[in-house]
Amino acid sequence: MLIFIVGYIDSGKNKWGNKVAKELGYNLVDTRKLMEEKSGRSYTELLKNKEIYVELEQEVFEDVLKLENSVVVASELLPCRNNNMDRMNEAGKTVFLRAGVGCIMMKISRKKTHIPLLDGIDPNHVPDFIVMELKRRKPFYQKAQFEKLERELRLKELMQFILE
Repeated sequence: MLIFIVGYIDSGKNKWGNKVAKELGYNLVDTRKLMEEKSGRSYTELLKNKEIYVELEQEVFEDVLKLENSVVVASELLPCRNNNMDRMNEAGKTVFLRAGVGCIMMKISRKKTHIPLLDGIDPNHVPDFIVMELKRRKPFYQKAQFEKLERELRLKELMQFILE
């Protein structure tokens, strides 16, 4: 079985992906890391060329669809391209982790790593940018079979959905 976890940056995808993978004894697969491994480039580097990024992201997605017994942490835009979210729903279980702008901003402010998505954006405009991006991506993310505000999610509830 494949379990896809989708959502915006800092919505808890890796945290919950790790928990579910451990609970089920599954592999944890992060599409961003796969892209780095396959290309030999950093994620930040890949984002500099949209055409190459999109092509590689789709290539990695096709590889992921062939896996079994894996929890897949999807890159933020993967569900928003082509008909990828529909294909995720056909291939396994899908989980959309929501996070509010305040929560995302708090996590971003604590990060010590670079966030390429926010390059060139005035720090005063980051909350507005996030609101705009969340609104744009929400229709795709909401195609998931299970949706929950990350801070309200409990492992028991998530596992119940996955195992039903």
